Amino acid sequence: MTQKRVIVDFDNTMGVKGCDIDDGLALLFLLGSPNPVRIEAVCTTYGNSDIRTVGAATARLLEALAAAGEEIPVYEGAPSADSADSDAARFLARTAAENPGEIHVLALGSLTNVRGAAEEDPSFFANLAGITLMGGITESLAINGIIMDELNLSCDPAATRAVLQASCPVSIATSHNCLPAQFSLDDFRQAFGEDSWVHRTCGYWFDDMMERYESQAFVCWDVVAAAALARPDLFERKPLNVALNDRLLSVGYLEAARTGVPQAQVCAPEIVDAERFRAEVLTAWKFMSDRLG
Repeated sequence: MTQKRVIVDFDNTMGVKGCDIDDGLALLFLLGSPNPVRIEAVCTTYGNSDIRTVGAATARLLEALAAAGEEIPVYEGAPSADSADSDAARFLARTAAENPGEIHVLALGSLTNVRGAAEEDPSFFANLAGITLMGGITESLAINGIIMDELNLSCDPAATRAVLQASCPVSIATSHNCLPAQFSLDDFRQAFGEDSWVHRTCGYWFDDMMERYESQAFVCWDVVAAAALARPDLFERKPLNVALNDRLLSVGYLEAARTGVPQAQVCAPEIVDAERFRAEVLTAWKFMSDRLG
């Protein structure tokens, strides 16, 4: 089977107290998944934290992966939506142009680097095999009764609109479709053990979830987008016509468009079997956990 060539554009903060671990876990899933995926590089973007914090966390993650035999290049992205020019944007544009129809972009944070690539090369989206995102709400999103704000798509609404209108296939793991990807402290203890690299690096997030939401579990949002790209057999692909309403996109709201409203059609993959999905993800993480020590 031909390998999918993937560039991961993410706001990784794994290991940073008070910040989410899902971007790093999405990368570990891709590396541990049995389906053929080749990580060309990672690009850093802002979102979970500022670009420097994301860069430092990503450097630590890539150092650990390098020790386990996974050498992955990294390119720094734009620090905010104010300017989309960056090393990451230029790398994305150049790599897509040099490999038309072969590169998939997995965008797990703000979309400014992707917008920058399209500004660098107007043919950028046409050169891609596809782009897969995590983000967007389709209705109010709550964890244990606490309303959550959307993060990824709302960071740079202009970039979000550009991606929704891209000429390549676009898939979005919406926040609501990610809710079945919930993992508990017991899942981590049983799968990896408290002495494992994964538990040592990610264990703080359970304390954070308890403090914020009184829950000993978390939703691993970004792994759903990663799995939708690497393991499409775990999903049902459903079309979603999204209204191109800048005010709504500024809060990450993906309104289902009615006839006559300016709109774009994307794919909104839904997990078919939540238990099978969770088992497959834990297996991939366990494979990488054993490699990382």
